[in-house]
Amino acid sequence: MVDIVISGDAGKLHAVYHKASTPAAPLAVVLSGNPRQKHHMNDRVSYAMFRAFMDAGFSVLRFNYRGVNDSEGAIGTTSENMLDIATVIDWIQNKNEDSDKIWLAGNQLGAWYVLQAMMRRPEVSGFALVSPDPSISDFAFLSPRPNRGLLLQGAAESDDAKAFATHLTQILKKQAQIDLETIRVKNADENYSQPADLRQMYNDLKAYIGRENEENKLL
Repeated sequence: MVDIVISGDAGKLHAVYHKASTPAAPLAVVLSGNPRQKHHMNDRVSYAMFRAFMDAGFSVLRFNYRGVNDSEGAIGTTSENMLDIATVIDWIQNKNEDSDKIWLAGNQLGAWYVLQAMMRRPEVSGFALVSPDPSISDFAFLSPRPNRGLLLQGAAESDDAKAFATHLTQILKKQAQIDLETIRVKNADENYSQPADLRQMYNDLKAYIGRENEENKLL
């Protein structure tokens, strides 16, 4: 696991990268939540997602959007953050040309960025959404993009958040032909505040991506 700097549209992007020992290992990029709400690549949830992919044998990268901590520039708009995400995806793919699989995982606002990036990147083979922000309900960007992924949510999140997750599952299947498996972590809130809750989220994510990656090898 090493700190790296990637040249972005607004300057240098600070990232942490783990290179798997297997040359053709699958890839993953982890997207943190809203930086205006103090989310960043080293927060607890982002780090747990990163470790889940790392421990499942992936080459994986997490990074700070422009204007966050050591990444240069001002905090960006959605379109500007999407440019940074595209830059980071390009970087990890260029460093791992033997790999033919890439996953995306995001927390809260980062979960929305995962879906938008997947619509633009047909090579994305799997994804995970961790407690997606229920205040965002713009689905206009969705188009048919058959895939499957995981939605992780705390069982102690609000009733509105849980109802929204159900709605999101239906929308993704109807508009984008995406099947979404949902796992609710017992007793967890949206921040996975207790260590046991964070560990369970990590375990559930690692188990899912390991299973899906093995199943894809059989196709």
